[in-house]
Formats: sequence, C-alpha cells, structure tokens
Amino acid sequence: MSFRARIVIAALVVAWIPVLALGLVMRSVGAKRLAEANSLRMQQRGDAVAAAWQEDVQRLKARLESLERLLAEDNAVRMALRSGRGQALDAALGRFASVGDVGVACVLDESGTILAASHFPGDAGRRDPVLAALAEVPDGPVVGVVSQPEGDVTAVLRSRRIDVGGVGVVAVVGKGLADLEAVPADRDVWLLARAVGDGGGVERVVRGQGGTLPGGAEIDGRRRIGGVGWLGWDDETEFADVGLYLAWRDPVLAAMVRDWDRALLLSLAGSALLALLLGGILAPRLSGPVERLADTARRVHLGRLDTTFGRGGGRELDRLSYFLDGMLKRIREEVARVRDAEKRATVGELARQVNHDVRNGLVPIRNVLDHLGQAHRSGPGDLSDAFAARSRTLVESLDYLGDLADQYRAVAVHGRKDRAELAGVARAVVASYTEVPQGVRIVESLGMEEAWVEMDAVSLRRVVENLVANAVVAVGGEGGEVVVSLEEAGGDGPPLYRLTVADDGPGIPAELGARVFEPFFTLRREGTGLGLAIARRLVTDVGGRIVLESEQGRGTSVHVILGLAEPSESAHQKTDREEE
Repeated sequence: MSFRARIVIAALVVAWIPVLALGLVMRSVGAKRLAEANSLRMQQRGDAVAAAWQEDVQRLKARLESLERLLAEDNAVRMALRSGRGQALDAALGRFASVGDVGVACVLDESGTILAASHFPGDAGRRDPVLAALAEVPDGPVVGVVSQPEGDVTAVLRSRRIDVGGVGVVAVVGKGLADLEAVPADRDVWLLARAVGDGGGVERVVRGQGGTLPGGAEIDGRRRIGGVGWLGWDDETEFADVGLYLAWRDPVLAAMVRDWDRALLLSLAGSALLALLLGGILAPRLSGPVERLADTARRVHLGRLDTTFGRGGGRELDRLSYFLDGMLKRIREEVARVRDAEKRATVGELARQVNHDVRNGLVPIRNVLDHLGQAHRSGPGDLSDAFAARSRTLVESLDYLGDLADQYRAVAVHGRKDRAELAGVARAVVASYTEVPQGVRIVESLGMEEAWVEMDAVSLRRVVENLVANAVVAVGGEGGEVVVSLEEAGGDGPPLYRLTVADDGPGIPAELGARVFEPFFTLRREGTGLGLAIARRLVTDVGGRIVLESEQGRGTSVHVILGLAEPSESAHQKTDREEE
C-alpha cells in the first residue's frame, strides 16, 4: 500500500471517528432522555387512568344500588315479579338504563333465567350462563361477555342477590369495556389484560387502535391500573383473576431513532467524501518531499557520494535531510580512509612481491659469485674455467632482474602471451642451484630439448624459480630429492606441455591444501606466502593451469600446464646477437 493511500485512509478514519462517536452518543442520550420523558408522561397518564377506572367501578356500584332501590320501591315492579308478568319490569329497566348511563341492566331469578333485560329487549325467559354465574360471584367488578342484538360485547358487570317482596332475584348492571372512560382510545396506547400469576401466559388487548397490537410491535412500557374477575377467560364458565394494564409505545422515539440513524449515515458519507477530498489534496504535499528524499537516496552509491538531500519538506523532513547529509559525509570520510588503507595494503603487497622476486633473481648471482670466489682462491686457471662455466647463469639472472624491473614499472602483475622455451628455462633454474642444503638433490628429467609455450620468459622463470625454491625448502630439513620433469599433455585436445616439480618431503595436510595458493598463506616462518600465489596468477593470466597434489608424509607435486607455441628466439639468444 502506497504512502498516499495510507494518508487517505488515515484521513477517512480520523474524520469518521469523531462523527461516529458524537452521533452514537447523541443518539443514545437523546433516545434515553426522550424515553424517560415519555415514560414519566405515561406513568402520570396511567395514574389518571387508574383513578378513572376506580371511578367507573364506583359508578357501576352506585348504579347497582339505584337498581336495587328501584326494584324495592316500585310497586309495579314488585307486582310484576310476584305475578311473573315482565312488561312493567321491562319498562322500568329501560327507563333505568337510559337515565343511569349503563349499557347493561338485567334481573334474573335464582335459577339464572332472565326476567328482564334492558340491553336485549324480549330476552326474558332465556337462560344466560354468564349472567347466571354472576350469582355465585361476590360483589365486585367482573368482566364477561354479554349477548346483545348487534353481537356479543365484553362488559364490566356488577351483581347483587336481593329479595324483593319475598321474591329472590339477582340484579345486574354493566357497561361495555370499550365504553368506559378509563379505557384509552389513543394511537399506540392499549389496555391489556393478563391472568394473575400467569407470567408467560396469553395477554389480550382489551382496547386499542385496531383492537390488536401491530405485528412485531414493541411495547415501550406498561402500568397496572387495577384488577378484575373475568368470566370465560379460557372458556364460557371459567373464572380468573385478571390484571388490567395500560401499555404504550412511543412513536416519536422510534421515528426519532430512525431519523437520527439516517442523519448519522449521511454524516458519515459526507465526512468520508470530505476526507477523501482532503486526503487527495494533502497526500501529494506530504508524500512529495518523502519521494524526493527516496529518489536522492536511490542515486547514492559508493561511486557517487557527493549527493546532497534537499530541503523544503517541513521542519521534520528538513531535520531528516540534515541527518542524511551528515551520514553521507561520514560515509565519504570512511570510504576515503578505506581507500587509503587499500592503497597502503596494495603497496605493501607489491613491496613483498618485489622483495620475493628480486631475492629469487639474486640467489643465482650470489651462488655464481661464491663459486667464482672459491675458484679465485684456487688459482687463475680455476677462476677462468669457473667464469666460463657460470657466466651464462650470471647473464640470465641479470636479464631476469632487468625484465622484472620492466614489468614492475607498470605495477600490475600479469603475464604476456609471448613465446618462451620451457625446457631451457627449467634447465637454467636447475643449473642455478650449485649449492643446496646438505642431503638435498635436484634431478632434471625434462625428456626433450625444446618446449615452446605461450608465456614470456621472465614470467616463466619466476614460476619455475618459485616452484623449485618451495620444493628445495620442503625437503631441506631432513634431506630428499626434487625432480623437475617435462612432458606433453595434449591428449585429444589442443597440444599442451606439463612441467612437474615433485619432492618427497613431508607433504601438506589435506585441510590446508586448498589454501596454499592464497596470498600471504605460508607454512614456513620465514616465508611470505606469495610464491605460489604469484605463480598461479602468472600461469592463469596466459590461460594455463597450475595444480597441486600432495599427500602428507609422501611429498608434493606441482603441475604447470601451458599451451604449445611456435619456436622463437630465447632471451639469451637475443642478448648474444645484440652483443655481436
């Protein structure tokens, strides 16, 4: 993910967090406060409804007492009850119902047969099980279903057993439950009924908008307003104690929550668009200086440390640029010190190589001078013979040192693909060892007169000198034999010559065999560790190979394999021709 994308996402998150947090807090607090206010209002209304319920109950009680007085004091009514003729009773109950504001006024005999009923004229003589059951219920409000011409009606009833002129009757008064003043008729307000002790039972809507709760509607609160007996709660005759509750749902709260959620979503969408806009504007300004620093850093390498990091990215990025410039300055100083150390190390290595090569050229000269000194002490004749025999070695050694000086003039150590005669060089090197440690013998087994190879004579002499010198030192401690041999080694490939310098010395441990060609690695205290390293470098520069074979306790053999070349004049032939 890019830095700019992260900035935009961060801006979006930063914009969303306060909006979402503020919106949720205000929604929660607002809903809580509104719910508390509505609950308090409905509780107060519940108190008023409970008081109205008690007034309705007391009003029915007073109406029952009025009916009792009517039956006891009206002579026509008493005579109708004794004679069993109900016309006077029907007329009296009709007047009573119209004046007393009751929906139900009824008189039954003790068997439960209706003698007269204001709510159902002409119903006399019918036995009503609900009204008959009222005779067994103590004085108090009872809810039951009463048949009327327009249909069954749930009504609140009060009854009392009385004696009228020696005739026992049951007086009943009532009013439809939906017609009571205590029962609310507002939208989202209901009167519910639940049997006492039935915590998870059926809850019936007594009155409310549409008569039933809307599907899935949640009630915000409820308030108990009273209790009543209920005839036929589960069937026609069962009696149950039922509690009446005022229930409500706050439509304003639900609408407010919906509107608030909608507003919150719109705010989040608006903040997201604003965050994307601001992020798109600010991202280039913030990431631009960082990208410039990155581009500058990509241009830095060991060959280009003079780069500087620019400014203009703000105080923090300017400080970073300052620190990066300081780091580059320290790196430049360290690189300069490392290069200086490398130069000193290179010069030191070159000096050790020069010392090693010059010593190899001076050894034959020293040997010749020692030989001439001995011959001089023996007499002029021996001196003349010794000079005639060793002058050639002296000249070759001086030529070797001269050519060596020419090579080091260019500092670099590399071979030139000139032609040189390998057999003659090997014989000259062997001949230069007139004095060797006691017990050491150098054997020449070249097997051919000439062997021209693609390598300059000086480099070839250096290689052979190094190999023979190492072999002589290897066997010098306890004595032994050094064999210098030469053979063709072309096989099926191009023609090659293989020069082998073998000794029967102590050999090299297997774990150190791979390191003998490393510069400065040596097994001798006085050695420089450069002989074999220089030899391998000179041989590989002209496309040759040098291979070491050694077995501890049985000796070492070093093979130099070089490509065949056409014959040419050797170095000493050139010298003789120039002197002539």
